[in-house]
Amino acid sequence: MSYYDDKSSFIRVRALISGRVQHVGFRYWACEQAERLGLTGTVENLFDGRVEMVFQGPPEMVSEMKDKLRRGPSMAIVKQVIFYRERVKNDETNFGAVY
Repeated sequence: MSYYDDKSSFIRVRALISGRVQHVGFRYWACEQAERLGLTGTVENLFDGRVEMVFQGPPEMVSEMKDKLRRGPSMAIVKQVIFYRERVKNDETNFGAVY
Protein backbone atom coordinates (compact mmCIF):
# COMPACT_ATOMS: atom_id res chain seq x y z
CA MET A 1 0.00 0.00 0.00
CA SER A 2 1.44 3.41 -0.97
CA TYR A 3 1.16 6.60 1.05
CA TYR A 4 -1.66 7.82 -1.18
CA ASP A 5 -3.68 4.61 -0.78
CA ASP A 6 -4.26 5.41 2.89
CA LYS A 7 -6.45 8.50 2.85
CA SER A 8 -7.04 8.56 6.62
CA SER A 9 -4.71 11.55 7.00
CA PHE A 10 -6.03 13.41 3.91
CA ILE A 11 -7.86 16.68 4.12
CA ARG A 12 -10.27 18.11 1.55
CA VAL A 13 -10.74 21.80 0.86
CA ARG A 14 -13.17 23.85 -1.24
CA ALA A 15 -11.67 27.16 -2.38
CA LEU A 16 -13.54 30.10 -3.88
CA ILE A 17 -11.13 32.38 -5.70
CA SER A 18 -12.11 35.88 -6.81
CA GLY A 19 -10.42 38.64 -8.74
CA ARG A 20 -9.28 38.44 -12.36
CA VAL A 21 -9.36 34.64 -12.41
CA GLN A 22 -11.31 33.76 -15.54
CA HIS A 23 -9.93 33.94 -19.10
CA VAL A 24 -6.35 33.88 -17.76
CA GLY A 25 -5.65 30.13 -17.87
CA PHE A 26 -6.50 29.62 -14.21
CA ARG A 27 -8.14 26.20 -14.62
CA TYR A 28 -5.28 24.85 -16.73
CA TRP A 29 -2.73 26.20 -14.25
CA ALA A 30 -4.67 24.80 -11.28
CA CYS A 31 -4.79 21.34 -12.90
CA GLU A 32 -1.03 21.38 -13.47
CA GLN A 33 -0.32 22.46 -9.90
CA ALA A 34 -2.69 19.91 -8.36
CA GLU A 35 -1.31 17.07 -10.46
CA ARG A 36 2.28 17.99 -9.52
CA LEU A 37 1.29 17.86 -5.86
CA GLY A 38 -0.56 14.57 -6.25
CA LEU A 39 -3.93 16.06 -5.32
CA THR A 40 -7.34 14.94 -6.55
CA GLY A 41 -10.43 17.07 -7.17
CA THR A 42 -11.87 19.53 -9.66
CA VAL A 43 -11.67 23.15 -10.73
CA GLU A 44 -14.33 25.15 -12.56
CA ASN A 45 -15.40 28.65 -13.51
CA LEU A 46 -18.49 29.94 -11.72
CA PHE A 47 -21.12 32.12 -13.35
CA ASP A 48 -20.33 35.01 -10.98
CA GLY A 49 -16.74 35.32 -12.23
CA ARG A 50 -15.06 33.33 -9.47
CA VAL A 51 -13.23 30.03 -9.78
CA GLU A 52 -14.08 27.12 -7.50
CA MET A 53 -11.51 24.46 -6.75
CA VAL A 54 -12.08 21.38 -4.61
CA PHE A 55 -8.99 19.34 -3.79
CA GLN A 56 -7.74 16.76 -1.35
CA GLY A 57 -4.53 15.07 -0.36
CA PRO A 58 -1.91 14.94 2.38
CA PRO A 59 -2.01 18.03 4.64
CA GLU A 60 1.37 19.37 3.49
CA MET A 61 0.38 19.18 -0.20
CA VAL A 62 -3.02 20.79 0.48
CA SER A 63 -1.25 23.59 2.35
CA GLU A 64 1.11 24.13 -0.59
CA MET A 65 -1.84 24.29 -3.02
CA LYS A 66 -3.56 26.85 -0.79
CA ASP A 67 -0.42 29.03 -0.95
CA LYS A 68 -0.34 28.68 -4.74
CA LEU A 69 -4.00 29.70 -5.03
CA ARG A 70 -3.36 32.90 -3.09
CA ARG A 71 -0.92 33.91 -5.88
CA GLY A 72 -2.49 32.27 -8.94
CA PRO A 73 -0.99 32.07 -12.43
CA SER A 74 0.96 35.02 -13.82
CA MET A 75 -1.98 36.54 -15.76
CA ALA A 76 -4.40 36.36 -12.82
CA ILE A 77 -5.04 38.94 -10.14
CA VAL A 78 -6.21 37.06 -7.07
CA LYS A 79 -8.11 39.38 -4.73
CA GLN A 80 -9.62 36.87 -2.31
CA VAL A 81 -9.55 33.15 -1.56
CA ILE A 82 -12.02 31.61 0.87
CA PHE A 83 -11.34 28.06 2.06
CA TYR A 84 -13.83 25.57 3.47
CA ARG A 85 -13.05 22.12 4.87
CA GLU A 86 -15.02 19.22 3.44
CA ARG A 87 -15.32 15.50 3.96
CA VAL A 88 -12.66 13.45 2.12
CA LYS A 89 -13.92 11.43 -0.86
CA ASN A 90 -12.25 8.03 -0.67
CA ASP A 91 -13.27 7.07 -4.21
CA GLU A 92 -11.75 10.12 -5.93
CA THR A 93 -8.70 9.19 -8.00
CA ASN A 94 -7.72 12.12 -10.22
CA PHE A 95 -7.87 15.87 -10.78
CA GLY A 96 -9.72 17.54 -13.63
CA ALA A 97 -11.26 20.75 -14.88
CA VAL A 98 -15.00 21.13 -15.34
CA TYR A 99 -15.89 22.85 -18.62
